[in-house]
Amino acid sequence: MGDTSLIAIVEALLQLSMIIMVGLYFTFSNTVMLALSTRRDGANTMIEINRQILNPLFLACFFLSGFAGLYFFVSHSGFQSIAGLVFVIGTTLVTAVYNVPLNNRLRDASKDTLPHVWQAYLAKWVFWNHVRTASAVSSGFFISV
Repeated sequence: MGDTSLIAIVEALLQLSMIIMVGLYFTFSNTVMLALSTRRDGANTMIEINRQILNPLFLACFFLSGFAGLYFFVSHSGFQSIAGLVFVIGTTLVTAVYNVPLNNRLRDASKDTLPHVWQAYLAKWVFWNHVRTASAVSSGFFISV
């Protein structure tokens, strides 16, 4: 196997990590948060989802996809480079700066403040998840151009 073949395999795996994250962000934007917003136990269910999602497979895909965005930004040019930058800023950075702190605030809310925190969470978290979804989807399109 030549260097070109190895690079193609590595890039395909990096793209796969990005694709997995596209699916996750899209599913939450399109379905999960809409369902949770209508349930009386939506906040507690989201707290449990946030607890369960922090597993080795998710964390590997999340961090690998962030690395993939940086890789494509640095090692390619044109649309692929821009796609990498949009992905890493619009998904990885947005997650760290907005979604994770909101998750922590929801987790740490008292029983008395949980309903109020949940309503604020829905508006803010869903908005930032839509940003992640749009960033990931557009990156996926441009990385393949």
